[in-house]
Amino acid sequence: MSEVSKQSRRGALSGRSTVEQVIRFPVRLHLRHDLHLTRKLWHMLMGLLMVAVFLSGLSRFHAVLILGTCLGLNLLIETARLRIPAVNDKVIRFWGPVMRSGEIDRISGTPYYIGSALLAVGLFPKPIAALSLLFLACGDPMASLIGILYGKNGPKWSDGKSWIGTAAGVITCMFVGAVFWNALPVTAGQALLLTWIGGVAGGMAELVPWDIDDNFAIPIVSGFVLWIVCIVMGVAV
Repeated sequence: MSEVSKQSRRGALSGRSTVEQVIRFPVRLHLRHDLHLTRKLWHMLMGLLMVAVFLSGLSRFHAVLILGTCLGLNLLIETARLRIPAVNDKVIRFWGPVMRSGEIDRISGTPYYIGSALLAVGLFPKPIAALSLLFLACGDPMASLIGILYGKNGPKWSDGKSWIGTAAGVITCMFVGAVFWNALPVTAGQALLLTWIGGVAGGMAELVPWDIDDNFAIPIVSGFVLWIVCIVMGVAV
């Protein structure tokens, strides 16, 4: 075989590498628009676990320390797998059920998730940090689920996300906020206003006009909005 033919063959094989990599794995790697219930369940459980541990009496210092350590380890794994194909194969074989096909050769959503939790816990008062993470844990998966199931033929935002999915996220965040605020020592009027504002902020944070991962945008945007509103209203949190 001539050298030119060998180079052409190598180029063709390289072009098919992503497809062949997907075929090698024993689990099907899902696309963004797949229902992918396993990923949504993992997304929810990870956030609920973070909130449960944080509200169990853990100090801000120790919470930041734990999350910072987790983020560092996760970034180390992400860097290793994106640089070393053998490591990438092992990681995807293990985490394949919760990964998307587009994450084979780029960073996954997990560092954004942990990073947003780290910033929320480090910046916001404890109740607001916890609630912003609950918005991420519950509102985001519900918005995606309803959007995939029912938003195909309805109106869409400029980024392609459906209005009905966004509405589902807002309603879910409002429900979570209503339960949360009514368990705190605030007046009924304050709880109602914070529920509405928080629900809109949490459900619509993914629509910010910047290229920011939803896992990062939702807690940070909703957390800042709620924190400002609490300061203006004089709500002690």
